[in-house]
Amino acid sequence: MAKTNWQYGEIVTEEDFNQLGQEVNEATAGLAVLEEQLGEAEQSSKAYTDQQIQLVTATGIPKLVTYTYVLEADQQGQTDFEIPLETFVKETDTVTVAQNSTVLSTERYSVVDPKIVRLAEGVNIGTEIFIQVWKNVPIGPDGAISAAVLANDTVTESKMTDEMKKDVPGGVVGYDAFATHLADFTQQIPYAVTAGSANAYTASTTPALPALVDGVAITVKFHVVNTGASTLNWNGKGAKAIKKANGNDISSGNLKLNGVYTLRYDGMSFILQGEGGEYGTAGAAQVLTGYSIGTENGLINGTMPNNPSQTATLQITGSAKPIKSIPAGYVPASMITAELAPALASKILSGNTIGGVAGTAVALPEIQTGNEVVGSWTGNVAVNTTTSNIWANLKIITQAAGTIKFETTLGTSQWNGIICQLYKNGAVYLGGARTKAANSSSGIVSWDDITCAKGDVFEFLCTATTDNSLYKGSLTDMNVKITIPNGLFCTVTNRS
Repeated sequence: MAKTNWQYGEIVTEEDFNQLGQEVNEATAGLAVLEEQLGEAEQSSKAYTDQQIQLVTATGIPKLVTYTYVLEADQQGQTDFEIPLETFVKETDTVTVAQNSTVLSTERYSVVDPKIVRLAEGVNIGTEIFIQVWKNVPIGPDGAISAAVLANDTVTESKMTDEMKKDVPGGVVGYDAFATHLADFTQQIPYAVTAGSANAYTASTTPALPALVDGVAITVKFHVVNTGASTLNWNGKGAKAIKKANGNDISSGNLKLNGVYTLRYDGMSFILQGEGGEYGTAGAAQVLTGYSIGTENGLINGTMPNNPSQTATLQITGSAKPIKSIPAGYVPASMITAELAPALASKILSGNTIGGVAGTAVALPEIQTGNEVVGSWTGNVAVNTTTSNIWANLKIITQAAGTIKFETTLGTSQWNGIICQLYKNGAVYLGGARTKAANSSSGIVSWDDITCAKGDVFEFLCTATTDNSLYKGSLTDMNVKITIPNGLFCTVTNRS
């Protein structure tokens, strides 16, 4: 620094001159910087003045200014968003908020100190929150925008909304179209929790239902269960009946506590969606105990008995029929087996098994056509007028109608008066050839073309003649031969 305390008579050196020159140069440079700073300050002041001039009208009324910010939630359930405007003043500035292009009512957010917008409900990560700050909004005594102080070039409340719409995809037109879409309750289904009382419910939505017209729908959560036919009054448009799709009133308990249901208006009633379809005719008696079934009147519990298996074995022991009683109700897959008692084996022909029992009865011979010897008797019995009758031990039974021929051969020990008689169905046969006496030791007696019906029984009896003048002898044997035409057959059994 140059010397400043000079005395009279002191000598000024070259160094002193150099120091003085340097400081003069530095002062000149500082003056230039100061002049530049003064210029910048002047420009800044001018810009600020111009800005302030733009904020007021020619009459000095403040003009409306907006600041728009788009913030994105970076936390799940986030509710607080900070306003980036440094000059924000909560008491004097106005804030409007939109969520994913939907303008929120003031009931859904608030502004808290120092400059935080707080949503009533948290949002998901990535949700866009639009915040606009309105400065210099002329406020009247009732808190609304005062028309009395609005200048010609200030912005009305509708234009405030338009300004905010500009930041929505599609701009004002897109926003208005989207808002119209949202207000169409035939396309959009709002949600509400009911109020009122059981069977007389009310619901309110925001935005409000403009008109109750055919096709509008609402999803509601019922705060109390219904006890019978019910109505819904949506946004005060009048109580309308809640019906099923088939037109019937809802039944008690159809609307559950805290149950969420969708209702669509058909011009007369609210139709409960997903209810009132066709039901079958099954009732409690047709539904198994322990199960339930949906009906027009709601769920009902089944009363059909649930029975155990009815598997059983029934044994036939005689002429009586075995019976198995099945209880009413449901019966699972079961098997009922019928069998014959083993004691019936003697009633079944040998070689046959019926009902699990093998037969032991000897089969009766069947004679169909031709000449057959069907039975014989041998012995040595004296025959006279006092001797008992001798029956051949056989019985012939016809199995079809037709004609038949019998021939008997009697063996005797000598000439005799023994005769053979034919019995049909228990009586002496009188048709055709009558009984004949044997004329030799080997006498033949025959009966030709005997007419018979199905089931006729033929038997043979030997006896002495009543002619006492004949010599009486002994019967040694007897054979019976029958001749059967085609189409007729007989069975043979013992007479005893």
